[in-house]
Amino acid sequence: MAVNGQRASSLLAPSASDAGSSITQQGFKVTTRKFPILKAEPIDAMTKQLGITPPEMIFGDNSVSIEHIGTGWGLNFNTFDALDKVDKTSGSMLQVAHSKEWQSTREKKHEDITEVVKPFDWSYSTNYRGTLRQSAPAFQSTDKSIPLELLKRPDPIVFFDEIMLYEDEMADNGITLLSCKIRVMPARLLLLCRFFMRLDNVLVRIRDTRVYVEFATGEVIREYVAKEDKYEVIRQTLNHRASQSFSTSLSLAQTAASPARSRTTATAESAEPQPQKSRSTNQVPIDTASTAQKLAVEARKRLPSVTETYVAYGVTEKLIKECGRQAAYSIPQRNEKDASLPKTKDGEDLGVGSGWWYESKNKCYTLTGERKADPKPALGLTPTFNTWAQVTFLHMYLLTVRMRCFPAEHAPTWHQHLLNHFFYTAEDRMVTIHNVHSRAIRNKYLKDLFVQWRGLLAGYDEGLIRGDAVLATAIWRNIFKADENVDFRHLGDVVSYMRGVLKGLDGMQDDAIAGGEVVFGDPGTERAGVMERSRMMASLDEPISGKPESKNAQAAR
Repeated sequence: MAVNGQRASSLLAPSASDAGSSITQQGFKVTTRKFPILKAEPIDAMTKQLGITPPEMIFGDNSVSIEHIGTGWGLNFNTFDALDKVDKTSGSMLQVAHSKEWQSTREKKHEDITEVVKPFDWSYSTNYRGTLRQSAPAFQSTDKSIPLELLKRPDPIVFFDEIMLYEDEMADNGITLLSCKIRVMPARLLLLCRFFMRLDNVLVRIRDTRVYVEFATGEVIREYVAKEDKYEVIRQTLNHRASQSFSTSLSLAQTAASPARSRTTATAESAEPQPQKSRSTNQVPIDTASTAQKLAVEARKRLPSVTETYVAYGVTEKLIKECGRQAAYSIPQRNEKDASLPKTKDGEDLGVGSGWWYESKNKCYTLTGERKADPKPALGLTPTFNTWAQVTFLHMYLLTVRMRCFPAEHAPTWHQHLLNHFFYTAEDRMVTIHNVHSRAIRNKYLKDLFVQWRGLLAGYDEGLIRGDAVLATAIWRNIFKADENVDFRHLGDVVSYMRGVLKGLDGMQDDAIAGGEVVFGDPGTERAGVMERSRMMASLDEPISGKPESKNAQAAR
């Protein structure tokens, strides 16, 4: 039965020994508690007492509290009381027609949904403003606001923490979450408890509770603000602001360059730079006939911190598509109703892929120079998500090495946008190809990929410095999953390919890279060079005194 009141003491909670983190400043004590997601038994107990099903990710043991030691006054923010403020009737519930808009975005996938069937506000919207101690006096209305000027001071932060109370993906149609942030300065503190909800293509809602404490006077101000608007209105507003900001930057740059000329307004679209190989280094290549593009280059020189991120974002999106194209694959069965996806022996979804990384039309060369058909694919990699990610990582690494040669103030921006676009693409593939609709599962995979990327950077960097043998080892670990039966010719192919691409990128001007003019070549041409006899190989077959020559050495001579 719903309680809509004080939490019952029988609800399972951490023991008193789990005190959390705390700090005492001028008579005020701040305590934060952070624990993992609740297990089944506490969730069942909470469900029974709340009268509604809790969100997917519920941190029921987390809390933030502020108390005044001298008077016993206290204010606490916890998960149970926040969820108890959720409407348990249909009175203020989001209607899924809000559903006309919502259904139109889902096309035929949810045609059968015509009304909300959950008997509570399934967005978990709460107007929770904290829980006062029973003996504490209630807050009184006031016209006094939180002194923002005091908070803008560069005072040292002696304590900071961020606490998640609950999160839900709204059946993969958006996100709703409640979290608390608190920062303590020597003379004051500020706490923000924010509820955020986004129902994709329908609505965005924010409800903020801010608590300000001035230690010297003991004054506590609590401010509550609720805002919401249609999804499309907010999207258009943000797009307009971004476009307006970029156009203003271009206009200012043009005015600084030619103060005597009349002002020309350039939009973000018309100012987008176009590649041209003949331009000089450290400028985005442009068509000299376009005034708007001249402004873009001038803006990039005069306002690099403003314009560089726009250029990098667009170009790296193009580059990541080129990286991902190398080992692209598909899963035809994903569109078949009730079809089971084929799996590898390790449980990965098995796809269908073509190209050098999966199959080969090349020739194999023996050490004696004999030419014969290769009985195996060039690499014979399995078309899976992991293979695609590792091959894409390899090409991203090659670009990253080249981008390290960009001006020091620009290189980090390019690196970050390249990595961001990979994760956007990877998450999209999880949803559209592998039907992974749970955000929690996708986030877990993305975190694993990030760890792999950091390790890959270190491994490939070491290989470039220490030699081909070390580089081949890193390739063997990442691309071939440390397969003990790997064909060493395949390792040689990939090492040779990486060295060749790096040499080619080194020969390109910054303009060409910044214009997205990178197209990776055919790795299948590396086999002939890999099978050439090196001087070291020949030296291994030289006769040792008192021993006859090997047959391979005789044939080579």
